[in-house]
Amino acid sequence: MDQRPKQEPKSFAGFLRGKVGHMSFGALIYSQWEAFLVGIFSGLPGFPGMAVRSLAYKMLFKRLGGFAWIQPRVMFVQADRLSVGRTFGVNTGSYINAIGGITIGDHVLIGSNVTISSGRHPIDGEFPPVFARPAEPLPIAIEDDVWIGAGAVIMPGITLRKGTVVGANAVVTRSTEEYSVVAGAPARKIRSRIADRGKPPGPGA
Repeated sequence: MDQRPKQEPKSFAGFLRGKVGHMSFGALIYSQWEAFLVGIFSGLPGFPGMAVRSLAYKMLFKRLGGFAWIQPRVMFVQADRLSVGRTFGVNTGSYINAIGGITIGDHVLIGSNVTISSGRHPIDGEFPPVFARPAEPLPIAIEDDVWIGAGAVIMPGITLRKGTVVGANAVVTRSTEEYSVVAGAPARKIRSRIADRGKPPGPGA
């Protein structure tokens, strides 16, 4: 049964209860402390800044398997639910929200301005407004040797299988096949990275 309120919140306090009322006080305080630290570390320039971020995120992430090549102005949310393997790189302007849990394998490269969010906003029904509803957590898995091109969007609840390449500005709405190359909005498989019975895999390989 749908337990959401049947009418719009009448006050800002009511709006906040709907938005964060499911969180414990400790979880709320931690989320704000995390946001403060990520905000400070994300702007540090050059290799020294990258080294500081790698050390800091070893403490904030659920797991970070090795040195992380994290460029400035990358935003992480719910980093304590983010598990990352070895040789991880992410470029400037990307947004990674692990509210539903995100697992990232080894040798994963993420381009600039990529959005990966493991939470979905429920939209059914008239009330409360979508903005006032808590996100529904849906875990994301990104396996080894995945490359996500600039501007791509990875939707909640999917798996990017081993070796997947996601084209720039793609919107990935369903799980991929191993070593597939996907592009478009919504993303579709355009070819495989693996040669078929001795044939070359195609241009751009």
